[in-house]
Amino acid sequence: MDLVSFAFDGKGLSRRRAHAGSARDFPVFRETGSCMKRKAIGFYWTLPVPWAGFTKVDTKDAAKAAGQSRTIAMQRKAVHGFAKSEGYQLIAEATHIEVAPDRGGKEIAGELTKLVAQARDHDAQILYVDFGEAIQQRSHQYLRLYVGDHEAHFTAIALGWPADEAFRSHFASWRERQADWTKGKAGRIEKARARADTLHGEGLALGDIALALDGEGLRSATGKSWTAEMVRKLFGSSKDG
Repeated sequence: MDLVSFAFDGKGLSRRRAHAGSARDFPVFRETGSCMKRKAIGFYWTLPVPWAGFTKVDTKDAAKAAGQSRTIAMQRKAVHGFAKSEGYQLIAEATHIEVAPDRGGKEIAGELTKLVAQARDHDAQILYVDFGEAIQQRSHQYLRLYVGDHEAHFTAIALGWPADEAFRSHFASWRERQADWTKGKAGRIEKARARADTLHGEGLALGDIALALDGEGLRSATGKSWTAEMVRKLFGSSKDG
């Protein structure tokens, strides 16, 4: 890994063993190398971007998820670099994508509970990037609350230059794209309405119009797939298909 700078978060590593049910929902690496290495699990999360068609990642294969999400890829790079520099052996990785596009939700607690059980089984630390602490952006309230209640199992990676700037630049790029998408909303709706009018005139039902709009790449206001009800609202009347 070529990430230049890492810093420990100053809390030290508090480790304990406790009985817990096994968590087998995450891919586990074959354990090799020195048995003296501390074990770790990498955890990466991201937000969906419905208007860009990004609503899911591979939750069983972190490498594939990294190919689907740059945010996850950057976290994974940071965690792998930190693990190497601090003498950790990564034994597993887990990914999570939020439900809402603009905030972290409480659903993450379920995923973290599975991870903590796995960490206890293997006496491992969960390594993750705390964006709110590292770059004061994209803070996750529920993640921080959960970690606060299970501090012994988590280590937050404090990003140093240039990793912190890379994350800031990445998030800024998404904000710019979001702004451009928002500015183009009126034009997208007009194009979709015009096409929907034509299709309705040809006798297509609302559900069929929805399928046609999606198939032709005419996006809805939010970027979500069209439904019959959305087409009805697009017409601004109660046309029946």
